[in-house]
Amino acid sequence: MRLKFCFAILATVLLFGCKAESKVYVIPSDYTGAAVMKVYADNTENTYNVNIIVRGGNYSIRTTAGGETWNTAYLSGGRCVLNNDKFPDGSVTIEDFQLEKLLVHDFDLEKFDNSSDPSLDETIYYDGTYRHDLKFSRETMLPESIHIYKNDNLVKTIEYENIKIEE
Repeated sequence: MRLKFCFAILATVLLFGCKAESKVYVIPSDYTGAAVMKVYADNTENTYNVNIIVRGGNYSIRTTAGGETWNTAYLSGGRCVLNNDKFPDGSVTIEDFQLEKLLVHDFDLEKFDNSSDPSLDETIYYDGTYRHDLKFSRETMLPESIHIYKNDNLVKTIEYENIKIEE
């Protein structure tokens, strides 16, 4: 009788243990993506379509809002290149650009990489002022959205329409 009972428990553990899938969500360091970013301030909502390319710590961000499109590249060595589609020959390069970390912080997914459990579908990063809630897609296992709060008030959302890991 004990043998049958032990066999039943062992069979159950093996059966359910083999069927359980280990889902591990991925936080890419280099990626391309398209997102809709909404910024909330003073009872207003501003919406921006954003295309992001992150490679080797360099960021290229294309932002479109209200018929205006801005291309910004943050490059190693503290260089920033800025241009507007209406003035393609009017590109501006700023050397020793000091605001890069501040401007790319929302799209830098590596700040979430210290999560203790990669199987959770949500992770939180708090920088002392803002709380960033990253939610993952259960289909792609990649980031799906980021909600940013200040003092428990929603100040910004980033909803990724697509995201692809760059190798």
